[in-house]
Amino acid sequence: MHNDSPHTSAVQQHHTPADAAVAGEEALETQFKPGLAQAPYYSAGRHWDDYAPAYRYGRDCRQRHAGRRFAEIEAQLEDGWEAARGHSRLGWVEARGAVEDAWERATASNDPPCPRTNRQSRRDLD
Repeated sequence: MHNDSPHTSAVQQHHTPADAAVAGEEALETQFKPGLAQAPYYSAGRHWDDYAPAYRYGRDCRQRHAGRRFAEIEAQLEDGWEAARGHSRLGWVEARGAVEDAWERATASNDPPCPRTNRQSRRDLD
């Protein structure tokens, strides 16, 4: 019997946890790297290798804290950044925007839309 279900195809594409991790890193790079230099939180002189851990941290923390808002656990995220940052040169102040960006994009892809859908207007109010 032949099974062409989407679930089976996805499982076959990622045979091992290492394969899934590589696919996850590629997805992060595809999603965030092209617009990095234009991101409002980008710091001149920093590179993808500085920001990738922040994006990964935001995405992964969002998955662990499903149903919670970034602002609710921001202090916990800040406390955990030092251990998560790896070789990134970003301190929390620089990394925070990328972490929140990845958190919000993961939220948008996994949850019903949040009441605040226009992030630009929030920045304009600050």
